[in-house]
Amino acid sequence: MRRKILIAIGIILIILGLIFGCIGFYKYYSEKKAGEVYEDLKVEFDMAPLIDVPQMDVEELEIPIDFANLKSQYPDVYAWITIPGTRIDYPIVQHGSDNGYYLNHTVDGRKRVEGAIYTENYNSKDFSDPNTLIYGHNMKNGSMFKGLHKYRDKKYMSEHDEVIIYQEGRILRYKIFAAYVYDSRHIMQSFDFTDENIFRSYLNSVLTKKDMSSNIDTTIDITTDDKIITLSTCNNNDAQRYLVQAVLLSIQE
Repeated sequence: MRRKILIAIGIILIILGLIFGCIGFYKYYSEKKAGEVYEDLKVEFDMAPLIDVPQMDVEELEIPIDFANLKSQYPDVYAWITIPGTRIDYPIVQHGSDNGYYLNHTVDGRKRVEGAIYTENYNSKDFSDPNTLIYGHNMKNGSMFKGLHKYRDKKYMSEHDEVIIYQEGRILRYKIFAAYVYDSRHIMQSFDFTDENIFRSYLNSVLTKKDMSSNIDTTIDITTDDKIITLSTCNNNDAQRYLVQAVLLSIQE
């Protein structure tokens, strides 16, 4: 009887091992392939890589995104973000009713671990809010917003401090001024940025950070009249987020 019990336990352990092994392989495979849908999208729409976009003449408006064609197939796409010299080069989406949809769906509606680069409906789509929060996953293969963690290095931050956001008919240019670890609170639900005093207090709390893990450029003068974007990704645990923030410098139309 004892022998039969031991055999049964052994079989159960083998089955469990196979199940967990399959789950682990699937997760590894999914992580390895993460972001490929966006590379395919660039090929599909014949987009030149945006990671080496040069500084454009301020008099010339050249938008390398065919938004009309892109939005005809993926209507939730409303902008494109790129940080020159990095792998961050993706469409930005916002779902009409489900703020969590693009957490695990790509722009084409497929359920995938990398999700999409997205905003929630707490923000407008014209980047006119005092603070626009843009989410992206921290993928192990370096895709999506994994590259934000490189901003822990001051030199890297100084060499990659421009964020460009393309929209139909205009280009928004931002300068990165802060990169730091933050807690997991929902920023848009925690702060009323339309209240000037709250926004001022929030900016002060960022600009006066002193901990060793934060990179803050205090040479940039930021006031409550400015518009900022906050790029948010995971910090390897559920209790923290890693944030990179940039201030709007110009809009070309």
